Amino acid sequence: MNALITGGTGGIGFFMAKELLKKGYDVFLISRNIGRTDELIKEFPDRKVYFFSHDLSREDEYYHLLLEINNIPFEVFVSNAGFGDIGKYEDTDIQKEISMVKLNDISTLILVKSFMERFKEQGRGRILVTCSAASFGVAPYMNVYYATKAFSYSLVHGYHRELRMEKSQVTISALCPGPVKTDFGKTANVKLSKNAMLPEKVAEVAVNGILKGKLEIVPGFKMKLVHFLSHLVPKRLISCFLNKSAEME
Repeated sequence: MNALITGGTGGIGFFMAKELLKKGYDVFLISRNIGRTDELIKEFPDRKVYFFSHDLSREDEYYHLLLEINNIPFEVFVSNAGFGDIGKYEDTDIQKEISMVKLNDISTLILVKSFMERFKEQGRGRILVTCSAASFGVAPYMNVYYATKAFSYSLVHGYHRELRMEKSQVTISALCPGPVKTDFGKTANVKLSKNAMLPEKVAEVAVNGILKGKLEIVPGFKMKLVHFLSHLVPKRLISCFLNKSAEME
């Protein structure tokens, strides 16, 4: 069994790879940098761990990746690559924000759609998209990041409905964690809440949810509460809560 994970050499993606290896999958990790790949190779000598270097904020790289893996069978695809940024709208770098949209949304759209078609042909498959609790509302100073996650969350729900209408054995899931102790905060110039979850715990919940075919995977009681309330109260109130989970350095 094979699983492909974008953003799989660090953070949540690394620990999702570890969980899938424990369950007997070989993993294909996609990232710009080799990161912690060697740790997985040493820890799981009986499994296969592959690394492909791609910058998925560049459109040509999406298609190079799809060509590379065209003849490899997969049962699981995880779209996890992404980054954020924080700052007042007049201070943030528009080129960085454009790269964020390309990585968080356009690469997700292209790769998820490709894997949906592939899995439909083989009659089965599991897809997961890391959407973030940011998809539940909006927040000042991280407007573009929140918008990218709202896009991916909506995309997952729409595709899920199509798959259900087709009575397909293919499943798609949205992973929506709150703050997680990874390098995300450093990249986004964000100071995360002291109550941020450990990435290994998020990964464990995520992989169990993927394999059960759950539509929404929300690790942690607080984020489950936020998710519940997001359907009941105005978004401006949800945004006040979400905004307290991170602040500018």
